[in-house]
Amino acid sequence: MATISIMQIEPFEYLYAWRKRLKINQVEMAEKLGIDRHELSEIELGKSIVVGPIDITLTEVEKCILLRRRKGWKQGQLADILGVTRTWIRYMETGGRNPARLIEYWFS
Repeated sequence: MATISIMQIEPFEYLYAWRKRLKINQVEMAEKLGIDRHELSEIELGKSIVVGPIDITLTEVEKCILLRRRKGWKQGQLADILGVTRTWIRYMETGGRNPARLIEYWFS
């Protein structure tokens, strides 16, 4: 299993990815965390810090998506690097294809 250093992904990116994975809006997520929606929004935008530990587990694919976004790459740019189509990247990122090649690129 591939691993990623916690230093490579910012806490606000974890919160955003976790919320999207749960398919809940900011109000619902803020309630779960015991903060208000505005504070969550500021955290997700990287304008505020996360205070206290937050237990978030991301899948390997979610980590890959965050790394791509941190580099500022569109799916098409990563597709060009890997020699595949943008559609193929989209399918991998949404679970429609085996993400082994994507994971190998980011974690090897």
